[in-house]
Amino acid sequence: MIGGSTTWSWFTGSSEADMLLCSAFFLVGAVLGLLYSFATSLAITEDRLVVRNLGLLDWIPLQEIKSVEAGYGGLTITAHDGRVLRARAVEKPNYARWLGRRTRADRVVEEIRFAAGLTTGRRLHGRAKG
Repeated sequence: MIGGSTTWSWFTGSSEADMLLCSAFFLVGAVLGLLYSFATSLAITEDRLVVRNLGLLDWIPLQEIKSVEAGYGGLTITAHDGRVLRARAVEKPNYARWLGRRTRADRVVEEIRFAAGLTTGRRLHGRAKG
């Protein structure tokens, strides 16, 4: 018997078939959670920003990017025509915002802004301090 199934059975007094069904349900949830954690990415190419969320691809040309913001749910990329694209690959925790801490999400935002021509100045190389 699976440890979780034994515990579930002990709490609920359910039959063996119910235990197997519950085990399968929790196993599917665990697999989907694992796939979700690996199924997000961002890529900057020469002319576009490619976003993959849960295996679904979307992209936006770099010259159409109006703003990029980091938040708890990931990056919010807004186009000049009002289209909003969410990238869940990098997130900025709320505590980092409250404490004014610089995170990986902030560095990714700077790279996207630089690639889109929204900022001028020095491009980041390697790890930024902060």
